[in-house]
Amino acid sequence: MMKNILTHLKGMKTCLLSYLMALVISWAAFPLIIIVLTGYIDPDISLAVWSLIVTLVYLTVGYQLMHSFGEKDRQPYDHARYALKGLVCSVLAYVIVTALGLLVIYLANEFVIVHHPKFVIETLNGYLRLAVYMPFYWLMRLMEGPKGEICPVPSVTWLRAVLGGLVMLPAGAFGYWMGFTGRRIFKGEIKSPLLRRILYSTPKKRDR
Repeated sequence: MMKNILTHLKGMKTCLLSYLMALVISWAAFPLIIIVLTGYIDPDISLAVWSLIVTLVYLTVGYQLMHSFGEKDRQPYDHARYALKGLVCSVLAYVIVTALGLLVIYLANEFVIVHHPKFVIETLNGYLRLAVYMPFYWLMRLMEGPKGEICPVPSVTWLRAVLGGLVMLPAGAFGYWMGFTGRRIFKGEIKSPLLRRILYSTPKKRDR
C-alpha cells in the first residue's frame, strides 16, 4: 500500500517540478518585457506570446519526464502500474496547483483591493491573481477577450483558474501512457543527441 502511494507521489512530484520550471521561466522574462520592450511592443502582446512559448516548452518537458517515468514502470515492480497512472498523477498535481491558485486569488481580492487617486491598484491585483498562472497568460487573455481599460492584465477568476489549470493534464497523462506502452512519437532512430535529450529523458532502447 505504502509503495503504491509513494510511486503516485513521485509521479505527482514530477508533474509539479515541470510546472514549477514553467512558472519560473514565465516570470523570469517579466522584468525584461516590462522595462526593455514596453517602448516597442505592447507588454500585453509580449507576455501573451512569451507565455505561449513557455507553455509549449512546459508541455514538451512534462511529456518527456513522464514518458521516462512510464518507461521505468514497464519493469516488473511490486507497486501499482497501469496505463492511466500518468493521468492520476497529473490530476493530483493539478489539484495542488489549482488550490494554491485559488488561495492566491482569495488573498489578492481580500487584501489588494485598494482605491488610490494616483495609482491603478487594480493592475497589482491582476498580477497577483496571475502569480500561479503566468505560464497560461495567453490562455487567460483568450478566455477574457479584449483587455480592459482599467486593468491591462487578464482577470483570473475562480472559474478561469480551474479551467486554465486543465492544460496541465495532457502532457503528463499522454507522456506516461506512451512510455508505459512502449510507444514513441518518432518511431525512427533520432540521430541528434540534443533532440533525443529534448524528446526523451532516457536513451532510446529497443523494445524487448
